[in-house]
Amino acid sequence: MANGSIILASGKKIHLYRCYTVNGSLSSTQYLPPTQFKIGISNGTPLLADTDLDYSVPISDGTVCDDGSNQLVGSGGGDNSTDNTTTYKEGAGLSDDTAQNLVANNTSANKVWTISDLSVNGVNAVGTQPFGLWLYIKDSSVLAEFKSSGTCLEIKIGSDGSNYYSKTWTASDLSVGWNWITSNTVNVEDLTETGSVSGDLDTFIIEITTNNATDTFVAGDVVYDLLRQWGVSDLVKDFASGYPSFDYDNLEVEIQCHVPTTQANGFDINGLGLVNEDSSVLMHSEDTFTAESKSSTDEFRFVTKDRHL
Repeated sequence: MANGSIILASGKKIHLYRCYTVNGSLSSTQYLPPTQFKIGISNGTPLLADTDLDYSVPISDGTVCDDGSNQLVGSGGGDNSTDNTTTYKEGAGLSDDTAQNLVANNTSANKVWTISDLSVNGVNAVGTQPFGLWLYIKDSSVLAEFKSSGTCLEIKIGSDGSNYYSKTWTASDLSVGWNWITSNTVNVEDLTETGSVSGDLDTFIIEITTNNATDTFVAGDVVYDLLRQWGVSDLVKDFASGYPSFDYDNLEVEIQCHVPTTQANGFDINGLGLVNEDSSVLMHSEDTFTAESKSSTDEFRFVTKDRHL
């Protein structure tokens, strides 16, 4: 059940153009009608000026750089990671059921885990796409060990440990349970650069700073899984076949958006956006609703109706 639904300002522009433009100009590639949808997590109340969902998530698989079954090498206050076959995230079309425990010792507040060559067991990252990964925090006691002021988490992707792009998070950005750690709409190469990145983006680093050097993590306290990237086309999908459906007597149009069991798994979905296929895509309308967990046993069908009274 939607608790916030709106036709956006860009959607109203589409309506105006399509309603008041003469037939000969309707073949224009601007202000096209909506034909696709996207879904998202942690979506806020829709606002007239919105142009996108707050956190769009990939519907298609995208590219898996690391599936979470590979050991990360610890340094500083980080020990080598260990397999976790109990707490893990599904998604990206994988059948893998292993994540990595980020085990930490009491020698330094700066705790680091590294994969120095993603291509050995996965795929090197690319600079022209965003990234996302999952980070699990067991409980409030573990979260309280994350540095309480300033940066507590940094994800680095680069050519080596000194030359990389990175994004940071504070403790207030994180919560108990699974956290979607992502650059969102920002491509890797547009993140903050340290050093001079050149060559393959084969180095992946998770860096957690705790309040004290003596803060430690045991297996299950902090878990990493599934580093992935995606293109723009992975974020959208065509409307279900046969839609839109028009009811001219009741001045209503119905649109259905279908997400099968094989797509968008692992996310708590609470946002839907209808978009067109302009060269600069316009979002027509936006819905926010109570979050529903999407897994490989779930099939979602969103039904939206625009009624003119």
